[in-house]
Amino acid sequence: MIEEIEEQEFYQCDFTTASAWEVFISRLEEVIHDWKLSNLKRGPPLKSGDLSKNDWEITSEKVSFADVDFVLTRHRVRLEDAAASLPGDQSAEPCQALADMMSLENTFPEAGAPAPPVVCWFGLRDFLVLAPARGAQVSSESKLKMLLSSVCMAVSNSGCELPVLVQALEPWQQYCVGVCEARGVRTEFEMVHLKRPPPHCKHLTGLVEVFKSKLMSAVPLEPVTVSVRFTYVLRDWTSSTWSQEPPDFDFLQGEMLGVLELGKLPFGATFDPISELSLHATWPQLAENVVVDSESYSDLEPAHAPLWSVRVAVHERPACLLGECLAEFLQLCSQPASLADLLGDLVADRASRNFGGSLSVLTESPVPTISKMLRRATGSGGRPSPEGPLSEEVLMPILFFLFPDADSKCKSPYADSMATSYTSEEKNSLMSGLKSAARDGLVWRLAVATAHAVHTLGGPRAAAHLWYELGQELRYRWEKNIPVPGVAPGFPDHRTCLLHQKLQMFNCCVERRAMRERLAVSWSSPQPLESDSSDDEEFFDCWADEPRDTARDKRPRHKHSLWNQPVGRLERHGDLRLLHTGEHLYIPVTQDPVPKTEDQIEEDANVLIQLGTDSEGVELRARMMSASLLSDMESFKAANPGAVLEDFIRWYSPRDWIEGEEQDDFGQKKGTLSQRMQIKDNMWVEVWNAAKPVPAQRQKRLFDDTCEAEKVLFFFSAQRMSGVARLLLPTLVHAAVSRLVEEQKDYIPGLEASMQSIVKRAERLTRNPHPSQRHYEELVSELVGAETVVAQAISLEHKFCSDNSVGLQVFLARLMTETDVEVPGGPWGAIGNKIRAMFGEAQKALQLVSKVERAGEDEPWSHSPAAIFPPPTKREFVLRAVASRPAPYSAPSPQRMYCSLQRHEFRLAGAFSLDTVFQ
Repeated sequence: MIEEIEEQEFYQCDFTTASAWEVFISRLEEVIHDWKLSNLKRGPPLKSGDLSKNDWEITSEKVSFADVDFVLTRHRVRLEDAAASLPGDQSAEPCQALADMMSLENTFPEAGAPAPPVVCWFGLRDFLVLAPARGAQVSSESKLKMLLSSVCMAVSNSGCELPVLVQALEPWQQYCVGVCEARGVRTEFEMVHLKRPPPHCKHLTGLVEVFKSKLMSAVPLEPVTVSVRFTYVLRDWTSSTWSQEPPDFDFLQGEMLGVLELGKLPFGATFDPISELSLHATWPQLAENVVVDSESYSDLEPAHAPLWSVRVAVHERPACLLGECLAEFLQLCSQPASLADLLGDLVADRASRNFGGSLSVLTESPVPTISKMLRRATGSGGRPSPEGPLSEEVLMPILFFLFPDADSKCKSPYADSMATSYTSEEKNSLMSGLKSAARDGLVWRLAVATAHAVHTLGGPRAAAHLWYELGQELRYRWEKNIPVPGVAPGFPDHRTCLLHQKLQMFNCCVERRAMRERLAVSWSSPQPLESDSSDDEEFFDCWADEPRDTARDKRPRHKHSLWNQPVGRLERHGDLRLLHTGEHLYIPVTQDPVPKTEDQIEEDANVLIQLGTDSEGVELRARMMSASLLSDMESFKAANPGAVLEDFIRWYSPRDWIEGEEQDDFGQKKGTLSQRMQIKDNMWVEVWNAAKPVPAQRQKRLFDDTCEAEKVLFFFSAQRMSGVARLLLPTLVHAAVSRLVEEQKDYIPGLEASMQSIVKRAERLTRNPHPSQRHYEELVSELVGAETVVAQAISLEHKFCSDNSVGLQVFLARLMTETDVEVPGGPWGAIGNKIRAMFGEAQKALQLVSKVERAGEDEPWSHSPAAIFPPPTKREFVLRAVASRPAPYSAPSPQRMYCSLQRHEFRLAGAFSLDTVFQ
């Protein structure tokens, strides 16, 4: 029984099950068929720059070999005319990979291009790479051979003509070997990667011998075609150093220099944003028998190269002055300290002195005593007055810069018009939507000076000191009735920032106060009588030179009693007469409208909303809204005794007076009030009935200039540093964008679009009543990016430009956007001469610093001490030939070998083809 069971189990085993190796090959074939890689049509010939300037399409698929995962990736360049395949029968033509290997148009793809390194080594446009997944590596030679045999079988079975490379060793080595099977030709891709080159491979002569020995052709070869590129790196600019001057941290010590530095934000990088310049000297096509490059002599001099191309390397994030200044200022937004916390004894000492001084004015004797004089000389209580973070030598130039009217030798006056000015109408329209303040006005200068204080003069404490002195200056000007300069005239303009509106309100208070004092003086002086009359009980108000229309006005002139005399008349209103008395209607002198800042309007709106909808709330809301109407009605009654509501409506709101066709006794058309004025319990009627004939100068002030000025002063003194920063940020952003526009280079591609994006973001932030600090940080980051690009352009202009011509600007624009840029005119053009001069000066400086000879160095590129160019940092060779392999009667096939020599790396990458039919 047991024997039967064992025999049954034995015969159930299936010996036809595929092994892991066969499953792996089958999986490769499946992926190749899914991607439709069999019998691909040939594309058009490659053009110059196709492999480096175009994007690469990458497709990946996971495959497994036993318990090891691999990733099969296809790399294919996207060509514009890829769909236009070659016409005619392509069966006799070599496959696409062999044609690309021998193409001279893309021998050396641009460094840093999106193409993988394999493209530079083998010149392929379409290929597959099999690499281990999850950080594994193929370090065993047996494993590598097994993978290569699997790839060979997969491509042979599927008819795939694309090269398939297998990545081995460490990932950083980028070591690849592979195979390509196509129409009787097999191409093997081999590679050698060493730390140092062998002695016989340090020059072109030895490399040609290695290439020929690898081919082992029985038929004499034609001369090998050689392409050469030497790379030279320049890091020491000497006389071509960066043109941006470092910031002058002692800018307040001078006179004119202080004003110039205070009036603008710092701009540019603190060090040269261009780290190095790489020069590629290229010989696209040479024959091995016309060029010599050996240990003793070389024809490959960079000054004789037919093609030059340059590339610049930039620092990723250079320290930019404008960005640093804005970033440090943004930190104030999260500074919770008050002025007293930051300044300490300075605020307390001045507050006590101001309070004590205001009380002693009422009691002290007009003759000062010696003890008082000594206390005043030494400070309060014999203690010296504390000094703030800003010394007098630093603070006074800033204050005179902010308030030039206080300086007898004014060097930086404000413009007559506070309108924004730019260098062109386009730039003016670009930033016309920012909610800021007038350019070079008081708020503008204050924002820039505060940014300087934070950046270079002491940080938040210096900014707090400057803000505190600003409040003290405003207090002094209010006491002396002196307006603030550098502020747009008129009522607070809600199109500007809140700080500018507050200063406009302050000037309105000063103006109203001065007007009040002038009127008080004029009222106190004796005034001549308007008309002489012998009757003391009657007053006739008429114009001395006014002709009387006896035919029209048949009634006698109205006589006013002494208790009802017209007061506060401004001028007569045309031909209108009072409806009941027939007297001329006079326009009264009314109180001016009440100026309000946007935060006051918002506060009043919130108060009106909080009153509710009940009867008391409605009544109180009506009273608050009718305060100005009541004042105008009282002034009208005082100027027009005997007037009725209809008379007031005819002057104040003519649209609510509907005229008819009939005329009254005074020749005026009769009319009626509009429907809204005839509504029951109309507010206008109630206010008219409550109004008394009181002229404007005797009414309660609608605008209490003293109270509003104190509110403004308290607004300045009660601000914390976070509030100060938020008040100044809109104008500071405006100043930063304006500085960036001034430094903008029109030839830089993409900068105009970036500037428009920055301006749009700045508009949204300045118009947002409560912007977040994160949004400002994003704006600053975008500003820093644009500043970096402009700083790079300035540095390149200084290095390359002497005449700033259009052609040179085009070259600089390409240099900033492209990887490798061909030098117009080669080594002997205008730009080539400049490059040779820069390398020559760097070599002279190097020889002055170090006089030790370099004869003992073992680099293959050792050169003469008097050479203009330094040793090349990288030498690249590409050797091409057509040979019959492996037998003399085999079909000729293309052969290629790439070689790269650097100080600490040597790489050979060869693609060697052989005939698989006639072996």
